[in-house]
Amino acid sequence: MNTISDHLYRWCIWAVLLLGFDMLVACSQDDNSRTVKILKIAVLPDQSESQLHSKYQPLQDYIKSRTGLNSTLLIPASYKELLQWFDDKHIDMALFGGVTYVKAHLQSNAIPLVIRDVDGRFRSIAIVSANNPASSLQDIKGASLAFGSRLSTSGHLMPRYFLRQNNIIPEEFFSKILYSGAHDVTAEWVRDGKVEAGLTHSGIANEMFLDGRLGKDKVKVIWKSPPFADYVWAVQQDISKQQRTMIRDTFLYMNQNDEGKLLLQSLGANYYIPAGNDDFSKLEQIILQMEQHGHKQ
Repeated sequence: MNTISDHLYRWCIWAVLLLGFDMLVACSQDDNSRTVKILKIAVLPDQSESQLHSKYQPLQDYIKSRTGLNSTLLIPASYKELLQWFDDKHIDMALFGGVTYVKAHLQSNAIPLVIRDVDGRFRSIAIVSANNPASSLQDIKGASLAFGSRLSTSGHLMPRYFLRQNNIIPEEFFSKILYSGAHDVTAEWVRDGKVEAGLTHSGIANEMFLDGRLGKDKVKVIWKSPPFADYVWAVQQDISKQQRTMIRDTFLYMNQNDEGKLLLQSLGANYYIPAGNDDFSKLEQIILQMEQHGHKQ
């Protein structure tokens, strides 16, 4: 996985080469490319719809202020629907998780634009009720367990992968497996006693602790995974290179001004860097490995 120094190095290279690259892009448009008039954006439904609209409206306003592009934000009902929308070109740009990005790239040649500095080192966590005496994964053998979406990187694929590394096959180790469909729902299920344990996204759980949806008197963390790559903004391959570059640079421009710093904070980032498919090559290998074990996403 990429380190912080790797990210900083790539950021410096981008800053040096940006002007020359943009000039090259402007002179090399594909004949079959298109220019978007209204940018149709979709994000993973990993939290409630109201939370997502509140979170990404400032980003839409920022994109318009920098590019003049109006946009619409669409929230799919599931991770699978997000992939279907992208495949059908119902949307132009999407915030994918790692698994959905890999699938969108393989199926529809999704073009990665940017990742946050934190996106190369995400973690999954296991949570239980605060009054549960468990302090490790081994302590919850026989418990009921919730994953998030089957297509979730941090809510399913990677925790399942790391459980396997610890010789834990969920269907054999736990008494019942449920899929909540979203990270916040998984946490709420544990909080409300619907399941005894949940595997969820550490960042979203932290947001829930901060805004009061979770309390340390209600749930506790008993395991954290090793870091892995997750989340990337990507666009359709037929959008003109000039417009793709313009959108990418809008994200990167946040790194350089006070207005952008406030927006970065709200998006859970310190800065954005250009993304490449190689950022998710390790994850793609893990997906293929898991599918060989019969866990097709």
